[in-house]
Order: sequence, then structure tokens, then C-alpha cells
Amino acid sequence: MRKSSRTHRPTHKILAMLSPVTDNQTSPVMKLNGSLKHGKYGSVEDQESPSSSSSDTENRTESFEEIRKIQKKKSSKNAKCRNVRKEDSSSTCSSDKENKTGSFKKIQKNQNKNEKSNEIICIFDTKDNFYFQDSTKPIEKLKKRSYKRLEKEEDLDYEPPNLKKAKRSKPAFMCCSEHINFSYSSSNLLCNSENGDCRIYPDDHYWIPHRQTGEFQEAICDTCFHDVENKEGWSKKTNTNAKREEVFTCKSCSGLWHQCCSFFYGEPKKFVCRICAPESYKLVLDSSGSSHESDFIEQRINGILKDALERNQKFQKISVRTYFNPEEYVETADLAPPSWKQDFIDKYGDKIKFGSRAIHVFQRQDGVDQIFFSIFASEYRDPAKDGKSWMVIDCLDSVKIFQPASLRTHIYQELILIYFDLARSMKLQNSFLWADPPLHGDDYVFNVKPANQKTPTKSMLKNWYLDVMEKGKSDGIIKEFRSFEEEKELKKYKKPTDIPIFQKSLWPPLMCDHDMENKGEPQKLWKSMSTEWKSRGSDNWFIEFNKSEKSEQLEEMCQERFHGILQRKEEMQYHCFKKSWQFNDRRRARYSSVGLINLK
Repeated sequence: MRKSSRTHRPTHKILAMLSPVTDNQTSPVMKLNGSLKHGKYGSVEDQESPSSSSSDTENRTESFEEIRKIQKKKSSKNAKCRNVRKEDSSSTCSSDKENKTGSFKKIQKNQNKNEKSNEIICIFDTKDNFYFQDSTKPIEKLKKRSYKRLEKEEDLDYEPPNLKKAKRSKPAFMCCSEHINFSYSSSNLLCNSENGDCRIYPDDHYWIPHRQTGEFQEAICDTCFHDVENKEGWSKKTNTNAKREEVFTCKSCSGLWHQCCSFFYGEPKKFVCRICAPESYKLVLDSSGSSHESDFIEQRINGILKDALERNQKFQKISVRTYFNPEEYVETADLAPPSWKQDFIDKYGDKIKFGSRAIHVFQRQDGVDQIFFSIFASEYRDPAKDGKSWMVIDCLDSVKIFQPASLRTHIYQELILIYFDLARSMKLQNSFLWADPPLHGDDYVFNVKPANQKTPTKSMLKNWYLDVMEKGKSDGIIKEFRSFEEEKELKKYKKPTDIPIFQKSLWPPLMCDHDMENKGEPQKLWKSMSTEWKSRGSDNWFIEFNKSEKSEQLEEMCQERFHGILQRKEEMQYHCFKKSWQFNDRRRARYSSVGLINLK
């Protein structure tokens, strides 16, 4: 008979629990007396049975292997049951032919009814496996259980839990394994209260009238709403973005792609991924959009970047695209204070002509050109017919994705100075600069910037511009720069028309406000403006350029390269808002940048 593969507990512990059975037993069954608080393996607390003989005590010290040898000699080849005999005991075990199948048809029925109810039955099957069963409970069906299974079972009443059908795993995305937040972020909303600096920040509550519908609505923040007298007919809203990022399925390979990972901007039903159709995707700028100005800026800034990099820092190419519209106009009456309107028209004419220029700067990172800096400027070529020309930076903005991060400030400042150098080579003599930082969370150019990108305070921006102008002066680009207060004293401004006016300038709106306070009396306007010279004169600068040693061809630099969206700040900002092109993380900034590259 082959040995059992089961690892048995020591025999002296098992035999200590065995008590002799009566002679009329015909099945290989032995009783165990003990507590119901048995172990996981069917063992019980060792107790001395009152019916055990003196030979039982000796058997406790015998090894398990000796008992097996005795059993093997006395069993026949065809017998599948092992007989366990004990001296001076009346218990016997006999083989049952039907036990060849491992089942038990007969169980001793005439158990002593006076025995305790906590008896345990030890049953041996034909394959040397043993099981325990409470003798007070009938054995309906025996099942062979493994060693590990017995460890988990507390009793024979154990019922396996109902197994649930395994869920099908979700198909993997072809683009990335990131945990994506499919919700888009929201931007600041303007509070239409009397406080012009009040904002409705993301996730804040605000109120709108019931009658309003449409994309843009007049809203009042929760704080300012307390001052509203009539609160009927208002609805409470929350500043959240209801749009969510889509998931595209490739028509060719059926692969799944996050919308911002796909670089696809068409209808979702027509999506074919860039693995199946790489030729359909344009992720970098090509030479078709370059110009003399963009080449001028590009060569200079890449040379500066290479010189500034350390040995362990990787060079990543910078690309520039510029757009220019030479035929822009603004009504003089829209800029001039009402009481001085005719005086300004006499100086500038009915309209002031200027050229608008947009400069967008990209860096190639991991095979994608990402936009990180933009300048929107206006160029005035002798608008008053007095031989004076100047340029004004209307707005500039950045998003913190440029690498290496340690050179961001340096590159930003160099880009401004390169444009100053370009302007003087185009025979623009002067420039005006105004430190006017946005409120925290406001989008100047880029829609929804990273949450950890700091917004400079007014004093920080003033110092930042002073560093730029000092660097320009040391590089020979700037001849002199003065605050507006210093310029006023130097040029001896005596009347409003002495102040240069242009669109998006600080002074025209201030003069109009003071003119309304003075009820349109021309003589009082200049006097009332004296308070502004002290408070506002230090954050405006007048810049005078050095004459350029070499002049670029003016005709080539001023050729029209118009773009319906990228030409103007407001158009670009609105388009990004409408398309949910955001720059708050690297993945979405790359998607938005490629979207701008592919605009026609």
C-alpha cells in the first residue's frame, strides 16, 4: 500500500484522543472524546479517556512510523482500509469492500446514547486521509479536501461562498496609462458689480437673472449679491465647467485614445489614430510659416539658449511664428476725453493708424512643439505727423512649460529685448511699457494656466521690467528709460494733448474718468490729473532706443501676414476657451499647442 501524501500530526497526540470502539463496528471508524473547541486540523484537547486501558498510555509514546509498519504487515494488497489495533482494548477496525471507491455506505449507528454530545468521529478513507465530524450530526456526503482547504474550514458545515462572475477587464488605452481627470477646469468669471476687481473664482457660487441665456451672462458673486436690494428672479449657479474630455476609438485598429493624447481635432466618428495613419498628424512647425522676423528672433534666441545651457542640460529647439497686420485703426474720439476731443483730432486726425504684431514662441519637447510665450504689440509709425514713431507691448503672457526651468526668466527677458532690437532695426525710435499684472486666476492669453504658476504682484512686475531695461541698456539696445513722472517733468507736459495716446494705454481711460467728474470742464482736467502722476507715474516707462547700426529691410519686415485667430489676443483666447484648449497640465498644453499649430 502506497504511503499517503498527507503530512500527519505526531501519532502520540492523535492516539491520545482515540478511544476504543465496540466489536460490532464494521466500518473503520474510531471515536474521539474531547472538547468541541477543536483545532483547525480536527484535533481536540488531550484528555485521558475513562475507558482506555494501560496499553493506551504506552501507545502515546510510539512513533507514527512504527504503527504504519505494523499496519502494513497485517493489511492485504487489495485492502484499502488500515486497521488500528490497541492492546487490552475491545475496539476493532475491519475493511469494507465498498470503501475501495472512497465512499462510506455504513456508519456505526448504535452509538452509545449516553455519551456526551461533544463526541468527535475520526474517519479514515481508502487513501489514508482522515476527517472529523461531530457525532451528533449526520454525515450526508463526504468530500475529499486538501490540506490547505482544511486549514480554512472551521467545521464540516462550511459552505463555499457563491462565486461571482468575473468582470471583464476594461480595454487598455493605446496612448497612456495615466489616471485621467476627464473634467475640464473653469476660469475666473468677471463679477458685474460696481467693484471692477471682483472675480468669481472656480467652484465659487454666483447669481444670474432668470431672463438671461447664452454662453456669456452677467453674473454677481455670492459676496456682492448680499448688497442687491431686489433678490427675486435670480438663480444660484456654481462656476464649474460642464465639458468633459472625450475618448476616441480608432476606426482602423479599434484602439482607445484620450482626446488630448490623440492630437485629433475632427469628428470622433472619423478618428484614425496616429499609429495607423502617422502621415495625417502634424505635431511640429514647418518652414511654411516662417518669416524674416521669425527667423531673426529664432536664430538669436536659440544661440542664447545654447550659451546658457550647462553640460548636463539638453538643448531643445525654440521656434517662432510672427503675424503682422499693417492696417489697423482706432477712432481718435474713442481715446480722447470728451472735453478735449477736438484738440486730439486736430493732432492725430479722425483715426490713428497702427500695425498689430503677434509673436508666438514654441519649444520642441518629446517631438511636439509647445507654445510657452506670446507677445501682442502695436507699432505706430508717425501717427501725429511729427516724425516720431514708437511701439507698445500691449500684452505678454507665458505658461510654465519651458525647459530647463532654471532658464525661464532669462529666456523670457531675452525675447523682449530681441523684439526691442527688431523694432529699432525697423526704425521705431521709442517704446512705452506699463507694469499692469493680471488678477490671480485671470487668463491674459493662455486659457487656464497651471495651478502652481504664480501671478506676479505689481511691485514684482515693476522690478522684473526694470531688470529687462537695465539689461537692454547694458547690451546697447536701449539708450535711456524714464518713468512717466520723470518724462513729464523732462518734456514739460502742460496739457492733455502732450501725452501720447494709443489703444490699451493707461492714460486715455483715466483722462475720460476725470473729465466726467469735472463735468466736461477742460481747464479742470489737467489739474485733477495731478494726483495720477504720483500714484501711476512710477509704473509707466518711456524707452528711447539706440539707433541700429544695420537696418533690416523695412518692406520685408512689414509685410502682411494676417491670421484670423492668432493675430489678436481676444480672438486667440476666445478660440481656446470655446475648444477647451487648456494649459493647466503638460498633456493638455501639448494638445492645445498642436491645435494652434494646425489652425489655418
